[in-house]
Amino acid sequence: MKPSRAGWSADDQNKDQMVGERNILLVEDEFLIRFLISESLRDEGYTVLEATDGEEGLAVLLSGQPIDLMITDLRMPGGIDGMELTRRSKALAPARPVIVCSGHLMSSERAPADIFLAKPYLADALVKEVTKLMGTAWKTDTQTRSA
Repeated sequence: MKPSRAGWSADDQNKDQMVGERNILLVEDEFLIRFLISESLRDEGYTVLEATDGEEGLAVLLSGQPIDLMITDLRMPGGIDGMELTRRSKALAPARPVIVCSGHLMSSERAPADIFLAKPYLADALVKEVTKLMGTAWKTDTQTRSA
């Protein structure tokens, strides 16, 4: 299933919600990282909506689709970087957890994000942080991957 500009189609979304029931917005401009992370999260049973930059991520947040957690890269092309997207996400839903991933930020600079992961990181490390914030979803298989 390929995401549209602002996420998946309604049919794809409904089908995946029956399996995962935990909706994650993944905002990452690097295709291979986005693919690896989204597949790792899907393997753990989460429903993943993908965005390639901050503008697409914001469009998904404003679309009315339920988003339970957001994972975002810090530096992305366009006018909205990961920290601005995090601020906007928190303004829309203060309780929604946000994980920021970057090779350009110190953990002490993570606010308003809930968790910071320094790149490079193992996909399993990200899944562990997601599980801490959201609980365990339905699971299909486990593999070690890195981003």
